[in-house]
Amino acid sequence: MNSLSTIKPSRRLRSSRIPTLAASMLILVSGLWALSGAVEAASPSYTTLPAGAFMLAGANRWAIAASAAKAAYPNATTAILASGATANEMDALLASPLATELKAPILLTENASTIGSTTLSALTSMKIQSVILVGATAASEASIKSSLPQGISVIDAYGNTNPTDTAASVAGALAKAEGVTTFPSVFVVSNASQNLADLVSAAPQAAMTGSPIFLVSPSATSALPANEAADVNSAGTIYAIGAATIFNFTDTSATTKLVPLTGSSRSQTLLNIDNTFVPNATSVFIANGQNSHLVDSLAIAPLVAEQKGALLFMYNSDRATPSGTEAFLTNTQAAGQVTTMTLVGGPSAVPTIDYTLLETDFPSLGDAVHTFTLTPSTNAPTTDSVIGINASVMSDAAKAITTPITWSITGSNSQDAVIESTGADSASLIAIAAGTYTVSATVDGATTVLTLDISAASS
Repeated sequence: MNSLSTIKPSRRLRSSRIPTLAASMLILVSGLWALSGAVEAASPSYTTLPAGAFMLAGANRWAIAASAAKAAYPNATTAILASGATANEMDALLASPLATELKAPILLTENASTIGSTTLSALTSMKIQSVILVGATAASEASIKSSLPQGISVIDAYGNTNPTDTAASVAGALAKAEGVTTFPSVFVVSNASQNLADLVSAAPQAAMTGSPIFLVSPSATSALPANEAADVNSAGTIYAIGAATIFNFTDTSATTKLVPLTGSSRSQTLLNIDNTFVPNATSVFIANGQNSHLVDSLAIAPLVAEQKGALLFMYNSDRATPSGTEAFLTNTQAAGQVTTMTLVGGPSAVPTIDYTLLETDFPSLGDAVHTFTLTPSTNAPTTDSVIGINASVMSDAAKAITTPITWSITGSNSQDAVIESTGADSASLIAIAAGTYTVSATVDGATTVLTLDISAASS
């Protein structure tokens, strides 16, 4: 009988923490600036990855903002400048609805009075012609104006170093841009820094719905700030987010609807927002919900809004994926709508192991196997000199094979050997004559070969 050896690729699989999701593209917004000040190494922007994945790269919060700006509004001529300093981290989030209405990307300055090299570069590369200052940058207008690249002018400035004043000022600009005197809906969020996650959670859907964000003290006995009261009390719907749900709204219009959106954790609060506005989102953004990583999301709300996306927190305090996040992904999978996934943050925010896990759990995010090898098996039969072959299929995404391997064989005596496919990821080599054989295996466009010298073969 003919000698036969089996070629069978090995699969590397991980246990799934997140359900499989029907999706076709992965975007990685890469970069981290932790509150401690740590900075990651930069990665090239817009790098096409072999698996059909795409990377929006950034070394820190400023670079992430620049990448998100280019992705959201690549042809914009006006940008919003908000301070990226920790003391001013609410400014960009409050500006998100106005940025989305004006189609003006948000770029983060180094601090209130210094633009910083990353944002200066982005202003130039995007060919921005004018800027709007929001929050602390508006309070330092002279310093910002003097540092702008030649040909870029300041056309408006809203707010100051007080986030509540900034919220009210941005709301006025938004009403003017939308041509309204009262808002159909408003978002109300705590003004306390420890509740920043609520503001990060609210910003994308406030931006998508064209709703201003107002800040209140997280106290049931506090009054609305005077410069916010008229807009909040006259709104058609008030969405009270997270800690702001305990606020006592006593002077609203008789027709105003109050909708509290909160949960037992920040991830659950965010999920309640998503399920209210985008239960069947076509685009999903996954961010690290821990305090030290919230700054990754300061300027991404317009991009999420433009994609009508859902922002999700992948981690809670112990770095486990919240069960509610898994449930939301299950629901979106069932709807069959999701086409895009975006990871927000670099390796410290979404570690390589979890990026790998996501690639494994979401196999349709790009099926190409990046690298694999063919090697003679260690238990090849010696009596008939037929060499067995093992295929080790390795992806830098650690992803299982989802399309069949195409096998072929060439060589001096290729007519005396055949490859018989026995499954989606296995085949058999049958050799009936001695000679040099080159076995080729192709998976999703990637090909590797193994040359075998067979000195003798049984018949």
